[in-house]
This record gives sequence, C-alpha cells and structure tokens, in this order.
Amino acid sequence: MTNERLSWRPHLYELVTVANLLVIYALTMGHTQMVLTSLPVSLLTIGLPMLLQAIIAVVVRFAFCAVRGKAGEYFATIRKPAWILESARYVFTATLMVHVYGWIKLAIPLLHPRLFDQELWNLDRKICFGISPNIFVLNLFNSGVLKAVDYTYGNIFVVGLCVAFGYFVSSPSKRLRVAFMTGHAIMWLSGAWLYVLVPALGPAYRFPEVWLQYSADLRTTQGLQAMLWRNYQNVLQVNSGKPAPISILLGIAAFPSMHVAFQTFIFLWFRRLWTWGEVMFALFVFIIFFGAMITGWHYLIDLIAGMLLAWIVWVVTSRRYRIVRWVHLSRLS
Repeated sequence: MTNERLSWRPHLYELVTVANLLVIYALTMGHTQMVLTSLPVSLLTIGLPMLLQAIIAVVVRFAFCAVRGKAGEYFATIRKPAWILESARYVFTATLMVHVYGWIKLAIPLLHPRLFDQELWNLDRKICFGISPNIFVLNLFNSGVLKAVDYTYGNIFVVGLCVAFGYFVSSPSKRLRVAFMTGHAIMWLSGAWLYVLVPALGPAYRFPEVWLQYSADLRTTQGLQAMLWRNYQNVLQVNSGKPAPISILLGIAAFPSMHVAFQTFIFLWFRRLWTWGEVMFALFVFIIFFGAMITGWHYLIDLIAGMLLAWIVWVVTSRRYRIVRWVHLSRLS
C-alpha cells in the first residue's frame, strides 16, 4: 500500500475545475448569475449521491480485498487522515466538475447560437461516400434491436459512470486517483468547450423526420430527448425577464460525443489496471458508439472526435503519472 502524507497542496484537477468555473461565470454573468447561485444546490443534489457511491465503493473493494486476504492492508490505508482527505477532495471536485460542465453545456445557445448540424451531417455523408451513417444503422437493424438499444443505452452510460467512479475513488493509491481525476476533468471540460466552439443539437433534433417514424421502438430515448428540449427552451428564456426552471443535467450538445469519449477513456485506463473492466468497457464502447447513431444523439463525426479526445487525454495523463500496465488491485502505486 501507499505511504501517503497529509497535504493541502492543490492538485491540477482542482485548479482546472475552479478555473473553468470562473471562466464560465465571467462569460455568463451578463445573462444570469445562476452559475454561482445554483452551486449550493448542485453540491447537495450531486455531491451527496457521489459521497454515498464512494462509501459503497470502499465497502465493495474491502470485500474483494478480504477474499484475497488483503483486507487488513487495505483498511490500514483508508483509515489514514491523508487518504480520507484525498477522498473528500476527490468527491468535492468531481461534484464541482459536474456543475461546471453542466453550465458550460447549458450556456451554448447564449454564448454561440450558430448551429453546425447541417455541416456535421454533410461531413458524415462525405466520410461514408454519400450515405448518412445514422440512416444506415437505423435501417440495418430490426425493431427488436432498436428497442434493446433504447433500453440499454442510457443504463449502460450510468452503469459505466458508477463503476468508474467507484473503482478510482476507492483506490488506495493517491497517484492513481490524482492521475485519473486529472485526465477525467481535462477530458470533460475540454469536451464542453468544444461544444461551445462547434454548437450542434444532434441529428434527432435537427432531422426529427428521420427518427419520428421509429418512436414506437425508441420511446425511452425520445422521452428523454423531449425533456432536454424543454430544458433547452428554458435556457433560451434566460434573457426574457421570465426565466423558467433549468436543470444543469439536461444540456444539449453533440460535438464531440462525451458519451463515447467517457467509455473509451475508462476502457483505456482499465487496459492498464483491470482485465475484466477492460472487457466490460470494450463492450460498452461498442454499444454506445452504434447506439448514439441509432438513437440520434450524435453524428458519426461526434463519435470519432470523442474517441480521439479520450485517447489524447489518456496518453498524456497516463504517461505523466507513470501508470504501469497490469498493476495488482491492492498495489496501485
């Protein structure tokens, strides 16, 4: 196990997250003060569930360590003030990052209202020799497959988030946790600013006539898309003097696909750390990649850009923190 010392020195992921909070607040303060006024609510509604997930993850890892005869060694690490402090900072910053990411995504129509959906659609067709990949995959599968994708897509994304968060927040290694969280923050917040740079709603919003004919097979997805669309309309009312309720978790953006970026990022990390996790997330990447086109959340170019973003950030952070391949579960330093 690691021999950590109590330290209050700020980590890069904390500095990056706070800097992005200040930037998005500065850019939106002429429209709304909600970036700051909604922060306490975010810390409660997002932070408390994250804290509960962290506790559950520690219990699960402790059980795995007990099976391997390593429970005492693991407990000796996690009871130290240094590990507890790092865990608290990890959970707090992860919560703050969700808040910041959510507001960058929400603020897109306020900061850069020009949409690039048609250009992304056309680029997809050029890549695929004149055929829209979204339409191709919709026609490729039968109703049963579409219903399966509709049911599994969102659930897989949530499961992936929980597994990845739990694995890293419960790790005994400070270096591993700092490395992952640094890359995680940089990837998500970079993706958010790419949203602002190339605003797009996604094919299901821009070309609804393609997806409405599949409404019986994509009920869950289209219900969620309707919720996001109402929230998007509420964002547009921010300057009207009659603001409507806004959820920071219901922003709309397509380029790049952070759905596939996240799954790819975790897959790349688990290639170094956990064989079964690598297999699991390889499957998740496959399902999310094709599911994003089937459900109309993303264009093909969004998915390619998301995977590229994940790979770049993974290469930089894994090399910077020297995460070696196939490190044992209880020796992650």
